[in-house]
Amino acid sequence: MKPKSFLVIVISLLILPSLCQAGKKREIIFGFGAGYSLGIDGSLRKYEFDETYRDSLGLYEYKLLYFKEQAEMKYCLNFNIQYFFNKRFGLQLEFNQQKASYFSHLKWYGSLYPDGIPDTQYPAQDIYTEINHIEEPYSKPWSLSSLTLSLIHPFWTFGNQRTCAYISGGAGFYLLSGDKEFVLNRFRLGPKKMSYKFKIGGGFKHQLSPKLGLNLRIFIESIIRYSRRGYALFYGPDQFDLDWYLSEGKIGRVMGAIVRSYTYGGIDLSLEFKL
Repeated sequence: MKPKSFLVIVISLLILPSLCQAGKKREIIFGFGAGYSLGIDGSLRKYEFDETYRDSLGLYEYKLLYFKEQAEMKYCLNFNIQYFFNKRFGLQLEFNQQKASYFSHLKWYGSLYPDGIPDTQYPAQDIYTEINHIEEPYSKPWSLSSLTLSLIHPFWTFGNQRTCAYISGGAGFYLLSGDKEFVLNRFRLGPKKMSYKFKIGGGFKHQLSPKLGLNLRIFIESIIRYSRRGYALFYGPDQFDLDWYLSEGKIGRVMGAIVRSYTYGGIDLSLEFKL
């Protein structure tokens, strides 16, 4: 078992029993459900780039890059336990598993890089490095496993007190999983596997019986990747690490081609049991 996965399990085992013990005099709800998500960031949902370089006199032409990628969110599963201090406020500890896919089609023909000292008197010369790395289109799965602690606020009840509307918001951390070579190194999320996330949501809870209920929720999640200042997203051939390719023969994004955050939203339906 991976150390980070083990850490998630240990934290859950430490926190959940404490909530259950403290909640003997309060309301405790256990829930699980499923839903579907959609990507909100346009740069990660679908992106295509095709570049050809021509010199100023039109004498030379270099095919540099064709690249297409698309990230698609899919179904999600959640397990949660809620502890309500009173009728207005509660805490929710939630484990979420979000499935997704990543499509890539790469034809890296070559790269231009400057040689010399760029100044007004002696401008740098563009040097063309032939690569001809041609790949067939492929699609690979990836996923996010996350643990989030949120504050829940029911603010309106109706239907003989059996239905209530609520809002929630919280933060936690996530673990990014996927093929290292064909997803993590190439995806604009980058190879970093673990960081923070924020989640907001809201919906309706409906009591089917004194112990059983339904929870329909709409949510938005944002995972945080990098917060380095001076950030600039690369779109052309410079988005790939030429030195790494020439030394190792592997494709990878440079730091500036990786997004700082990724936001997606979805809807899910859960069954809830009062303990």
